Amino acid sequence: MKTPKYIEFHNETNCVLSRFLKAVEPEEGCCMLIGKTNSLAKDHKRNIWEVTHIWNCRNIWGEQESKLINQNIGAFSRQKNMQLSKKNRFEVDAKDQIACHKWARKNDLEVLCCAHSHPLDENKPSRIDLLLHQSPGLMVISNKDGDLKAWWIKNKLNFHSVKIEISSLT
Repeated sequence: MKTPKYIEFHNETNCVLSRFLKAVEPEEGCCMLIGKTNSLAKDHKRNIWEVTHIWNCRNIWGEQESKLINQNIGAFSRQKNMQLSKKNRFEVDAKDQIACHKWARKNDLEVLCCAHSHPLDENKPSRIDLLLHQSPGLMVISNKDGDLKAWWIKNKLNFHSVKIEISSLT
C-alpha cells in the first residue's frame, strides 16, 4: 500500500468527524472514514485519498464485547503507570465495522481508515495506537480542540504525518 500524498476531506466531513469525536468526551471517540483511494480516483498520479463519508462508531473498550484487552494483556502490562480506560483507549465495535464495510462496498467506496480522538493528549499516535494498528495504513487523530492530524503508520515504530486538505464539491 502506497502512502497518500495527502488526504482530502470533502463537503464538511472534517467538521462532522470532529463533532462525532468531541461528542463522547471525556472518552475517546472513534469513526471510520469512507471514500476513495488512489486506485479508484480519476487521476491515478495524484495519489490522494478522498474522504466523502464519516461512519460514527461505538467505543467498546473494556466492555464485555471487548477483545483487545484480553488479547494484548502482556503488552499493556508493560506500560508503566498507565491506567487504561475509555479516556485514553478505544476499540471499535465489530458490528459497526461490519456495517461500515458493507455500506461502503454497496456504494462502490472503500473504508480508508479509522479515526479516533485523544481528548486528554496531543493528536499524535500513542504507543498503544502503534502497537494495535494494522500496518501499513492511515490513522487520523483529533485532539481536545478538535484539530485533526493524519499519520501514515509504516510499522509499530515508524510513522510520519500526512497532509490534510479540505475541499467542497458544491
